[in-house]
Amino acid sequence: MSLKLAFSFASRYYNASFSNPYIKFINRASRWGISIGVAALIIGLSIMNGFERALQTSLLSVIPDVEYEAVNGKLPEWTKTAERVLASPDVVGAAPYIKMNAMVQKQNVLEAVIVHGVEPSLESTVNKTTQLIVKGQWLTNKISGAVIGAGLAEKLSLEVSDRIEMLIPSANADGKLSAPKYLNLEIVGIYKIGGQMDYGQVYLPLATVQSLQKWQATEAEGIKVALKQPFEARNLARQIGQTLSDYVYVLDWFRSHGHVYNDIVLVKDIMYLAMFLVMAVASFNIVSSLTMAVQEKHSDIAILKTIGLQGSVMKSVFVLMGLLTASRGVVWGAVIGVLITLYLSMIMATIENVLGVKTLDADVYFIDHIPTQIEPLQVFLVVITALIISFLATLYPASQAAKLKPVELLASH
Repeated sequence: MSLKLAFSFASRYYNASFSNPYIKFINRASRWGISIGVAALIIGLSIMNGFERALQTSLLSVIPDVEYEAVNGKLPEWTKTAERVLASPDVVGAAPYIKMNAMVQKQNVLEAVIVHGVEPSLESTVNKTTQLIVKGQWLTNKISGAVIGAGLAEKLSLEVSDRIEMLIPSANADGKLSAPKYLNLEIVGIYKIGGQMDYGQVYLPLATVQSLQKWQATEAEGIKVALKQPFEARNLARQIGQTLSDYVYVLDWFRSHGHVYNDIVLVKDIMYLAMFLVMAVASFNIVSSLTMAVQEKHSDIAILKTIGLQGSVMKSVFVLMGLLTASRGVVWGAVIGVLITLYLSMIMATIENVLGVKTLDADVYFIDHIPTQIEPLQVFLVVITALIISFLATLYPASQAAKLKPVELLASH
């Protein structure tokens, strides 16, 4: 009953607003401050979620989650190693590889690349590059040749069916460099991933590289692995590695591209702090507006206390007044934040077309747009956090109102 009574007074005072224009301004400023904080936090977190999803679906889909690389240079039986790796329930796929540096030559132009010797039939289980062929086709056991990136093809003016010359460094038995090995291969496919990965990688059949290195068909440099949970690669890589009998280096994707993920996490943490401070500042405005409201309602407080209204009910009145202000701000902030997030890609595309600029360059980054992903749980946590901060902000002025004595209030008037 007391809460119902308190809400009745609070809603009446709130709807009647304040006669002082300055108090009105402070009240609206606090409401809009909370709205901006909530909206900005929802938008920012959704963008970070989008980048995290893009990282997993784009970049992590074309690089190995884990690599087990032979310490002595090659695995004697890569099929057995792959079988042990695939025995783990956390593994999606495993495939052998041989990597080496090389130079691709066309006439007088030389480009440094990394050659990937891969098993054509198994590569699709660990690498989505096989699905990103824009010209020609992927390697098969019957089709031999080279698959190159769109960036490299454009730079060297290459097309499918063209032939490329490759110079591969070699060493003699003493480990000293000797005359480079020479390969002349036909381009059978061109892939497009985005970013620098389109410029520096060439895929060849594993058998071709094995023959070039004079290795046996069962030998490979290592095994690359795709996991069900790529972001757990650090722990899973070690756990799976302990089941192997080969002496291998355990390499997870955090070593090569972990800085991208760490940047996303860091920005997200900074955003939490920054938006918390924005909402805290907005909540201080609630303190100011309620304090002035208490001053303005001195006569009402005196009358209500004289007729027997308890201090706890009076405190609840001003707490609820503050929460009414905050709740409107939080609701508007959540609605605005979600709507902007849903249409952010369209908004950014329009701005880019009008200004003639590009926010993200696909030749530099692994995506060419601002990605977003709304997490309902995050939106809920942002709303609850904003309401809790606002509630805490109302306690001091509401407590001061509850402590006021009717005699002193009437005497001051």
